[in-house]
Amino acid sequence: MNGLELDRITKRFGRVTVADELTLSVRHGDAVGVVGPNGAGKTSLFGMISGDLRPDAGEVRFDGHRVTLLDPSVRCRLGIGRTYQVPRPFLRMSVFENTLVAAQQGARARGRASYALAARVLGETGLADLAGRPAAQLGLLQRKRLELARALATRPKLLLLDEVAGGLTDPEVTELVALITAARERDGLAVLWIEHVVRALTATVDRLICLAGGRVIGDGRPLEVLASAAVKDVFLGTEATADALTEAGLGPDDDQRA
Repeated sequence: MNGLELDRITKRFGRVTVADELTLSVRHGDAVGVVGPNGAGKTSLFGMISGDLRPDAGEVRFDGHRVTLLDPSVRCRLGIGRTYQVPRPFLRMSVFENTLVAAQQGARARGRASYALAARVLGETGLADLAGRPAAQLGLLQRKRLELARALATRPKLLLLDEVAGGLTDPEVTELVALITAARERDGLAVLWIEHVVRALTATVDRLICLAGGRVIGDGRPLEVLASAAVKDVFLGTEATADALTEAGLGPDDDQRA
């Protein structure tokens, strides 16, 4: 299969299980959201996909390659790009230099091609006017844009987004959704997106997964998953989820399906 495959992944930290024989697939071009309560294993899932974390058991495959034991840098060059909840720019470098490093090290672009790629991505993410500014001087939205730009500059086939909408205002979330949608449509990449701002997911993804206790308890069309009894039990109490259902015409106690 072209894309990502997780085959019975298990990960424990002491007595806490963050992945319990988790099986999951994401094909190229898919846009998949991931929700769940705190401690559900969402960020650990990203760590095992990107290589920051190794599973105790099971296998990670990408485009037919077994990548379970490969370093993050190798996975990045194979086409797995990611962002982090807290942006991680090189603070003393400029916005352009941050993006250039990603283009050269992740996409393995060289010479003029690497400069062109970095410049193109900054234009696409609305950062061209800030190219010469040190990353340390950026505000939150600008840092999140830079985090996204750095990931896109690696030319990923699969983009992992970890709560990139957190802390943003409603207009900023709308801008971010537009950026991600445009990147997906332009480059045909797959997106796997962890987010507590659920309306950002329902506006972007075709499929939603809910994790709890290291297991998938919901997988399907976003509003159907949010309205399911199992997901309501563990996740619907959050304000973000209730708001998402209300906007879609499904109240927290409504058993309708979208």
